[in-house]
Amino acid sequence: MIALRSELPLKKGDASGRFVVWLVMVLVFMASIAVTTNAYIGALLGHWSQSVTGTLTIQIPVMLDANDPASTAATEKVLDVLHRHPAVENAATVPREKVTELLKPWFGAGETIADLPLPVLIDVRMSASEASAIAAVSNAVQTAAPGAVIDDHRAWLNRVIGLAEGLGAIALTTMALVTGALGLTIVFATRASLAAFAQVIDVLHVVGAKDGYIAGQFARRALLQSLLGGFAGLAIYAPTLGFIAWLASRIEDGILPDVRFPVSLWLTLAVLPLAAGAIAMITANVTVRRALSAKV
Repeated sequence: MIALRSELPLKKGDASGRFVVWLVMVLVFMASIAVTTNAYIGALLGHWSQSVTGTLTIQIPVMLDANDPASTAATEKVLDVLHRHPAVENAATVPREKVTELLKPWFGAGETIADLPLPVLIDVRMSASEASAIAAVSNAVQTAAPGAVIDDHRAWLNRVIGLAEGLGAIALTTMALVTGALGLTIVFATRASLAAFAQVIDVLHVVGAKDGYIAGQFARRALLQSLLGGFAGLAIYAPTLGFIAWLASRIEDGILPDVRFPVSLWLTLAVLPLAAGAIAMITANVTVRRALSAKV
């Protein structure tokens, strides 16, 4: 059992204690944002990667409308080449209605889209996603229809992955900075308390108290303060996350995919206050032991 009695006048409501609680609250709030951002980017990349891996989109330009004879002939010729190519699993034109639906978030639902000379889109599912297979299909399509535009989704996905990795690195750096700031806060707060209660500590040493017992008193206070601040930060973050989700729900369908956060995110968020308390307790204990041993 952990003894709750203390011979040190360590009060939760003193200035240093309130400072630790408020700072831990802010740090846990920032850590929650970093963890959620990292999880969302990972889920978003997983969704996009699953959607575009092994796919190509071919655009056949039109001069006036989708019934243009030249574009119709080019589309049939490209489809014939794709259906006979061994690296292609399936190829089909995208209905104009679907293309119009995808453009509605940008152009609205009026007659403007119907008047646009939209290219004919061919959705291609590859049976082999190697770069050599994609290059062979692209060359065959360009030979059949020199004006065709081949979109390899891996190209933009790789650029998005690069951006996501950079944002993930920023999130991890934020977590490291938050952890370091928490540790430094506990160190300075503990040293300030040691200086304030130096005479009481000397008396405890005289009556036989060990350094470990005194360090435990400070560690317990740091644990309680950090847990209080950590759960407060998490409580503030919960409505913030709900507000962000509400803003995202107002965005038109098709702009942002519907992704689900993994269970690991919720577990990590729940553990953040406990992790803050553990870091604070260990830091305070080590700080006091070192300070007391240096006085001997």
